[in-house]
Amino acid sequence: MLTRRRFAALSTAAASLALPGKLQAANTRSGLQFGVQLYTLRSQIGDLDADLKLVHDIGYSYVEVFPAMYTHPAKELKAMIESHGLTAPSGHFDYDKLADNIGYARDLGLQYMMCPMIPHPLWESLDGYRKAAAHLNEVSAKITAAGMKLGYHAHNYEYKPLEGSTGFAVLMKELDPAVRLELDIYWATEAGQNVLELMRTYRRRLDLMHLKDRKKADNFSFVPGAKGAHFTEAGSGTIDFKAILNEARKLGVKYYFVEQDVTELPVPESLRVSWKYLSNLAL
Repeated sequence: MLTRRRFAALSTAAASLALPGKLQAANTRSGLQFGVQLYTLRSQIGDLDADLKLVHDIGYSYVEVFPAMYTHPAKELKAMIESHGLTAPSGHFDYDKLADNIGYARDLGLQYMMCPMIPHPLWESLDGYRKAAAHLNEVSAKITAAGMKLGYHAHNYEYKPLEGSTGFAVLMKELDPAVRLELDIYWATEAGQNVLELMRTYRRRLDLMHLKDRKKADNFSFVPGAKGAHFTEAGSGTIDFKAILNEARKLGVKYYFVEQDVTELPVPESLRVSWKYLSNLAL
């Protein structure tokens, strides 16, 4: 737990970094900035200061937070992130706790509150997805009133063929236009989708992306888990990052988060490998 003195020091550091030019700027061939979904570091998130320093020192510009970090008071967490030259534009919150965390997210300075997954029973029918959309639309109105945006992050299960359609198609139809899309290019690929077509089809919603690569695999899957675990670092697999990021830049995507659910390399090395590839990618 931070002492009052430590919190004051973090706040002072964050304030100085918030001055023009102090926050880490993009240093990539493409000119794009990249961030990290801190879920990638969940096994070592106990030393958050060290993790944030690592992310900054590798070269990333921002982070996306997730529920395990919310034991910290929001303003304290915000100061800690900014003291390391980073920002946090987005955070993941559990489906049934979004509304309860609006004040926390606002104090954390987030632009986006992301729903990362809907409850499993709702996956099994299109009506389940309609119920999820109705709930998220209600929450979205409250989040918008608080000056933020609700977003949805899809895995692979939403793309499973159901009743002549897919859950993803239903969500994109039923969700209010104010609800933004965070497209995970790995999970879309794992479900056999054409990422470029998805980006173009839903370009008016597409504000954020998750970046990780996919090893060569013979089959697609529609359930997160061992059968869908073909994760690898950006540039080490089969996904055409150059085409995807070039299209994303044209479409005005705002944030790009490296997120790897499982790594064979130590996590710091995994993040370095992805950064080296992404930062040197000429679009």
